[in-house]
Amino acid sequence: MRVLLIQPPVEDFYQTAIRTQPLGLACLAAALREHGHDIALLDCQQPGKKRQLPLPAAFSYMHRFYTAGDISPFRLYGTYSHFGISWEEMRQAVAAAAPQAVGISCQFTPYVEETLKTARIVKSINSAIPVIVGGAHASALPVEVLKSPYIDYVIIGEGEETLPVLIDCLAEGRQPGSLAGIAYKNGGEVIINPRRDFIENLDSLPLPARDLLDPSWYGVGKAACAMLLTSRGCPQRCSYCSVHQVMGSRLRCRSAEHVIAEMKDCHDRFGITAFDFEDDNFTFDRKRALQILDGILKTFGEGSLRLFAMNGLSLISLDPELLQAMKSAGFERLDLSLGSSSHELNRRMDRPADTKRAEASLQEAARLGLPVTTYIILGMPDHRLEDMVDSIIYLMERPSMLGPSIFYPSPGTRTFEAVKEAGLCDVSQYAQLRSSVFPVETQHCTRLDLVTLLRLCRWINFIKGVLAEKGFSDCAFSNLNYLTADSPDTKAVFPRPLSTEAAGLALSKKLLEERIFFGIKRLHETDSYRYELFPYETSRKAVDIFFEKAQSLKICAPAAPKHSKYESLPCT
Repeated sequence: MRVLLIQPPVEDFYQTAIRTQPLGLACLAAALREHGHDIALLDCQQPGKKRQLPLPAAFSYMHRFYTAGDISPFRLYGTYSHFGISWEEMRQAVAAAAPQAVGISCQFTPYVEETLKTARIVKSINSAIPVIVGGAHASALPVEVLKSPYIDYVIIGEGEETLPVLIDCLAEGRQPGSLAGIAYKNGGEVIINPRRDFIENLDSLPLPARDLLDPSWYGVGKAACAMLLTSRGCPQRCSYCSVHQVMGSRLRCRSAEHVIAEMKDCHDRFGITAFDFEDDNFTFDRKRALQILDGILKTFGEGSLRLFAMNGLSLISLDPELLQAMKSAGFERLDLSLGSSSHELNRRMDRPADTKRAEASLQEAARLGLPVTTYIILGMPDHRLEDMVDSIIYLMERPSMLGPSIFYPSPGTRTFEAVKEAGLCDVSQYAQLRSSVFPVETQHCTRLDLVTLLRLCRWINFIKGVLAEKGFSDCAFSNLNYLTADSPDTKAVFPRPLSTEAAGLALSKKLLEERIFFGIKRLHETDSYRYELFPYETSRKAVDIFFEKAQSLKICAPAAPKHSKYESLPCT
């Protein structure tokens, strides 16, 4: 049977292009091939394809925060865009493929509309084509997804065993009946069959069908990059995370030998030299992680690969031996998850927490020269503004960049149900459940507070970057004037075109003087070096809490580059 698997385009304020690789679809394609089916994969999120769109009416309240043309390093977003090929290009590609069945990714709740529109386009070409969707959102809310007249089947949970059997049924003209792991429509009735057991032997699965992907689309710099999934399932069950909807709550691991074989296949067949471990728990099984890292060194040699774990690693799962092994194997930076600096708040989110171990991991990574970004959650319904500022300051004082994650509720989680029950936002409006529109306001924290905290994180990261480039390990907060430029007038003329860095130093001065964030635009006049400063709407409450707590503290730089292009400054 000719099966077309589709990753739809997305519409948002931004796209993290480096993480758009449709690994799940490539895994499904490989499983379908083993059943003898003819498979094509259409990744509609082709890089370089972007078209600006009008801001949707549902997001109109964001106009006050997002400004087009702003060159400040503390800006948020300027425009709303369609990322990927156009809907008409998709229509043409689907028609040319002439599929007998179509599978569509329905992974992230904010992009459900893109999945539904893709299904509608498929059915407009040939209404007899069975349309199947799967992913985290579809697994959490199969009944809601099947309300669409353009969707026929939902895969619930892992699909490598379920989807091929479903396609076999369709190819033979049989109804799937009680096939485990699917939901479907039988006349006007929605049938939800029991979930299929999770796949125990992950080594038994075929390697992803990467020949269906264009390696040049997914890269780090000029290096082709492959996403890897070396384990599935997460036993931690954080209250806000929906990963268990597809992967389950028990850790299942591939063997180190199988992982190395996949990496070697990627390297030898496709010239891939960069790898991103997308596991939710790559370092949870410490012994296995060390085996994989040792296998990388023995197979490829030190310095041959570029390694990342962009989905994040638990701070408390690391230790000096593991960090050294990661450094030797080729990790260039670390993305670490903290949640909150408060042990109590982590406990309430059901996150494992150990402040001493987290602190030790950050210091050891810095000693090894590994740049770190540590992620915290801002906007959880029961977190106070002061709690969030404390987490920001905790990372401000440590050798790590800040990764602020704005909370949004995900279906299938306890926090989603709590937000729904409290009426903190309309959870039925799926498009609004995204961090870029700050969907949840509480009595503890308004949308303006959250926007201001996000700018604070970007400002601190900017200062950390300047410190690192100048060769400083830290700077007393009260000495920041040494790093900033003279405060310009609202309309300023500069002797040369203003770089983002120069703009950031000038705007830092304004923040320190007035406790208000400013943006900066280039004026379209004859004098090309004329700029206009304008104030952002700023939560004085959030800024005042931060300045009150931070004034006697310091900002710590992350791991610094070996060579500095800046001269020394009198910072301590």
